[in-house]
Amino acid sequence: MSDINIETFKKLLRWIIYAYAVVLIIQIACFYTGLPIFNKINIDITHGFPRLNSCGPEPAWTARMIVLIIFFYICLCDYIKGYKLSIKELFVENKKVCVSFLFVLIMCGSTTGLVLGGVLLARFVNLKSLFYVLFIILALLIIGEQAGISSFSRLAKFIPAILTLDQDTIMQADGSGASRIIPTLNAVKYISLGSFDGWVGHGVDFDQSILKLGGITTNGGALSLWINHGVIVQFLFWYFVFSICTIKGEWISAALCFLFITGGITLNLQVLWFMLVLFITFKYIVRNNESIYNNLNNINNE
Repeated sequence: MSDINIETFKKLLRWIIYAYAVVLIIQIACFYTGLPIFNKINIDITHGFPRLNSCGPEPAWTARMIVLIIFFYICLCDYIKGYKLSIKELFVENKKVCVSFLFVLIMCGSTTGLVLGGVLLARFVNLKSLFYVLFIILALLIIGEQAGISSFSRLAKFIPAILTLDQDTIMQADGSGASRIIPTLNAVKYISLGSFDGWVGHGVDFDQSILKLGGITTNGGALSLWINHGVIVQFLFWYFVFSICTIKGEWISAALCFLFITGGITLNLQVLWFMLVLFITFKYIVRNNESIYNNLNNINNE
């Protein structure tokens, strides 16, 4: 890793984004031509427009991963330029990357991806860029509607349903999204600071013995560690994750981390490790580059 510089890391992320787009194009082509779908894992082809996984283990995880990758790609572009790029400048200088990202985000059919994409888009919102942001949102809505992609209509139903905090309403709006939110809502009933179990937990996998979703065993979602191992372990875990997954001056990093944790990502899942590795790698490369730059400055000043 010590030999990887910022340009190399940026190029690597760019080609990963291209790979996601190319694999998804192949999968869509296979679906519509009746060929066996390439690299299919946990896909849904029975409800209108196919929900395909591209390079990820499932469509929702693909959406999470592609948003993280493009976020770090943007951060690297900013770092190289020395300032934060506007959404117009980013697109003009990185057309292929941006189009590939938007293609995967929309066509994989993940409601989670649209939420994360909206948060990422908020990074660029200001009075100067408002027109471009609104144009992008409108264009995506039209494309989604014309292509018959259900994630847009599911999102429109799911957000108001979440605000009710009613589990039946959330389930009716979007079963997939509900499976990521309801476990945490159920877990709230079992956490406490006023009991011994609240501090040390009920024991390994206790949450799976009491929490159900439509008759299926679930964990405690974002509060799983609290139920099983107590509040101290839960807060240590949160501190560990957020201390790694936050970047100074980038509130989006904390927002994405929060949405990952509260969106059904529990301990020891691949996507959690993927997020941690990306943040650590980005920080290491940036810090290493700054160290090299400072050393060169010191040599030139001698």
